Amino acid sequence: MCKHLLLFGHPEMASTGFQASLISRVQNDPRFEVRILSQEHREIGFNALEEQQSIESAKSVILHFPLFWYSMPAIVKEWIDTVFTLGWAFDQNGGLLKKLPFVCSVTTGAKLESYSSEGSNGHSLDTYLLHVQRTMSYAGMNYLGLVATDQIQPDAVKLSADRQFEAICQKLGISAKA
Repeated sequence: MCKHLLLFGHPEMASTGFQASLISRVQNDPRFEVRILSQEHREIGFNALEEQQSIESAKSVILHFPLFWYSMPAIVKEWIDTVFTLGWAFDQNGGLLKKLPFVCSVTTGAKLESYSSEGSNGHSLDTYLLHVQRTMSYAGMNYLGLVATDQIQPDAVKLSADRQFEAICQKLGISAKA
């Protein structure tokens, strides 16, 4: 059965907090498969064929990571560099991933309002993450957009994870209830 594939790209997994709550929320939904990149990464890197097969069997792909210096963590970049190969993700004519739906999901340390031309970060999150949109579009994926959560308060971790999951489901056009 095709499932929605959530690729979790936090370099340091925590057993509590937002990461654990979001993973638990997604893993408890039978429509989703979760792959935690830090657990898939081996001494020699990622197994490109295994990662490609997980994408090929997916109904959609959600890539979740914390925003690090206005970009993705190094482990996510390494995963993309390893998996999105010439002849599999693209060729001389562009994308080969056949309009597979893709959602970018991030957490930020700064308030979301600060990501604007008037805010302290000077630009929107969409601007900072344009390279993700372009990479996935170039590979032929159907970029459905970005969902973001900011500064998660310790007393609102589960609520924040639930809201992030609901926003992901909304982008995918599915109910947040299994």
